[in-house]
Amino acid sequence: MDAADRRTFDQAFSNMARAFRLKLKPTELEELTTTYFKILASAPLEAVLAAGKTCLEQSRTFPKAADWFQALPAGAREAPADCRVMSADELAAYHRAERQRYEDDPCGCLACQLAGVTARPLRFVPEFDHNDQPERAFDNTRHRVVVTGHWAHGDELARWYTARAAFFASVPRQSPMARALLALVPHEREPGEDG
Repeated sequence: MDAADRRTFDQAFSNMARAFRLKLKPTELEELTTTYFKILASAPLEAVLAAGKTCLEQSRTFPKAADWFQALPAGAREAPADCRVMSADELAAYHRAERQRYEDDPCGCLACQLAGVTARPLRFVPEFDHNDQPERAFDNTRHRVVVTGHWAHGDELARWYTARAAFFASVPRQSPMARALLALVPHEREPGEDG
């Protein structure tokens, strides 16, 4: 898409926002439209509109930009202009982490020994840029934009477990019956997990 397609995209985006009953102020809608346009700009307008229609038919909630991008036909999926493509090593590490649900066997490296976390499973944690925003990259094997990450070791892993414990300590305690009922509900993700 290019600037000439912006008006058509804006109209389609506005129609989709109405269809999902998205409640936004006009300025918020404009910002969101611009963000989606930038992310989808590498694909032809026809493919973007078709993907939008697919999202409209298959989604229960307003699609995230990544979902819309994923709905593009395979030939139209290229890395967004403002997004780098993941290297082969990054892809291998990310796919492995995804398969293992972002957790790996404990590590006995020196950093983990010094931090006292050799009995704790490793965690795949997100990476952040200098503005403290999650770093994103394009996974060209699965044609999607993902938050990049790495396996935390040593002090970083200890901080992750400390933050996790603080989070769960801040949640009000539930009765044994409530905990039993919660155990029956499948957990979709853990803190820090992309999704």
